[in-house]
Amino acid sequence: MKLDEDILIPSILEINPYTYLDIILKYKDYLKLISYFGGYMFLNHIYKFSPKSQIQTFNDVHAMQESKLLKIISVNKNSYVLLTNTSIRYLKNKPNVAHLQPPTSTQLKTSCYLADYINVPEKFYNSSKPYVWFLEKYKQEIKNFKTENAAVDKKFLDNNRAIVKVIKNEEIKSTEFNDLFSKLKTSKIYFDTYENGIVTLLILDFDRSKSWIYNCLFEKIEPIFRKLSIYNSYNVKILTTNKNREERLIKDKSTMSCKGLLFLKDINIINLNIDRFFQSTMQKENFLKDVDKLEISTLQEKLQNNVKEHEHEQ
Repeated sequence: MKLDEDILIPSILEINPYTYLDIILKYKDYLKLISYFGGYMFLNHIYKFSPKSQIQTFNDVHAMQESKLLKIISVNKNSYVLLTNTSIRYLKNKPNVAHLQPPTSTQLKTSCYLADYINVPEKFYNSSKPYVWFLEKYKQEIKNFKTENAAVDKKFLDNNRAIVKVIKNEEIKSTEFNDLFSKLKTSKIYFDTYENGIVTLLILDFDRSKSWIYNCLFEKIEPIFRKLSIYNSYNVKILTTNKNREERLIKDKSTMSCKGLLFLKDINIINLNIDRFFQSTMQKENFLKDVDKLEISTLQEKLQNNVKEHEHEQ
């Protein structure tokens, strides 16, 4: 491949020059994609986003493993990838970075939910997305006002004059993921879309109870819409794991109180069936995974007692 310009290899990162060139020429888009989802991602989801054929992507992923840019880890009949220290040094452009530990089940399911739902990761993870539309419109209306353009929306300017500084501050904080919407991520809630004054938020289902959903809406989401009055209302999409959970959540939704939820328009339940990524190939394994540790201890104790009684009888 002919290079359009010379590639400077930063020695401070302590990455093998040949590996660094491979990253630049072949793998950087993969690494950036995987980093969007926490640094770990199921192989099937990499296929989903890759512009290459599945076999080409498969070969690239295994070549990256050979170059120690990622690890491939099996979960029953599926596999996910985990970025290595070398990849993280490249992505952060820093020599000293923490090693990425294998994800917890919650972290891996979060990655799985989002990768299954999202179609364009770079747009979804644009941290300033909730505020860009407002600031761009405000700038345009100020320009229209100053140039005495007949199309100026004076009502928009009058209604939002007091809040524009608040929105600017939120946009600045969004680069550090410290703004109001980004803080929702600790509860696995994500800003999805904005259209015609209505925000759509995603809630990831981890066996959420009806009371948890209500308290979350009332205590975490409603205050944002009281503070940021540029938004009229919001819809919620709850992403869940299987048909049974979908039916359970639909039932909970039908009986959930909406007291104090002034800005909520609707709640939709979406079954992504991500259980398919975690199901075991063996029924016995599925059973054992569902047995509580205390139950296992009890079963072991009973077994030992039965053995002792049998030995005593002999």
